[in-house]
Amino acid sequence: MVATESRNGVTVVTLKPHLSADWPQVKRFIALIAVVVFTVAAAWTLAGIWLALPFAFLEVGLIGYLLYRVCFRLSYLHQRIAVERGRVVLHEGVRGPDREWILARPAAHLHVVLPVKEVDMIGLHLCDDDTRLELGAFLNGDGREQARQALRDAGLVETSDRWWAQG
Repeated sequence: MVATESRNGVTVVTLKPHLSADWPQVKRFIALIAVVVFTVAAAWTLAGIWLALPFAFLEVGLIGYLLYRVCFRLSYLHQRIAVERGRVVLHEGVRGPDREWILARPAAHLHVVLPVKEVDMIGLHLCDDDTRLELGAFLNGDGREQARQALRDAGLVETSDRWWAQG
């Protein structure tokens, strides 16, 4: 998801991942899986095969942990690019700005890595003379194109790895 906001000569472009399920929906899915798995494990335990119960706990715990690592952290991941008159500031983090980079405006530019194959996506990098930062690695192809257009509209100069090719 790409959101753009302009105030007092500062344009802020916010990049967030597209999610098919947010964290509350994932928690409901984990609860549904837990009910089914523990019902089956309880039935096997009543039949005398008690060894199914520890594996049920292991299965639900592993599914919960993996979904937490993927969905919970990813749902709060964002990059915020503030394009000001004299500088470009990139904030990146999970719940808030964990990291910050400041690039001087005359040298700061958007570098686009064009796809080699038709199935590849474009790569976006915020660069200056010393720094090269990847933007929107978590975005899909349409989101990357929206981010590219939003950053161009914010006033960043765009360069390409294949400057002789159109697109």
